[in-house]
Amino acid sequence: MQHGQLDIHPNTIALIPCQEGGEKGTKILEVDRERFVPELPLNIVKKSCKYFGSDYEGRKNATKSLIHVRHKPPILVDPHTATILFPTKSPSQPDCIWLISGHIKNHTPEGKKTEVVFSNNQSLVLPISYGSFINQYHKAATLQVAYEINIRRSRMQFLKQQGYRAMEDSGLYWI
Repeated sequence: MQHGQLDIHPNTIALIPCQEGGEKGTKILEVDRERFVPELPLNIVKKSCKYFGSDYEGRKNATKSLIHVRHKPPILVDPHTATILFPTKSPSQPDCIWLISGHIKNHTPEGKKTEVVFSNNQSLVLPISYGSFINQYHKAATLQVAYEINIRRSRMQFLKQQGYRAMEDSGLYWI
């Protein structure tokens, strides 16, 4: 990762292993563009974990601790934006695709594969059975909920220690 160049950020949709000009790497799908990076998806995930103050093994262990998932765990890469990725197969497999759960808008079975529609309305047919996809997507959603609950508990504990007796969940108000 070049200084200032972050490969996983809030506009990232998916990391797809590919080959371009004979060079192995990753097609990074973003909300408004696609680009090729001459690195494998797992290496990009690992570097992004480090960028945000942990390492891949630490993030895997955190997932195990929070939701008790050991096989193909989702990874909370960026805790500040709650960016969660999940693998379509074992991350050690060279053809493993990583999806960012927050950008998945819809999903349907497509034979023995799964069609996924992303937040930018781009769709991909992925080489993963619908049942496996749902299982992986569910793990990512469970991790997100567990993380958000812990953030709220932490905030409540802090406010109690500060002497607050009432709290309103922060959020946007529409008038």
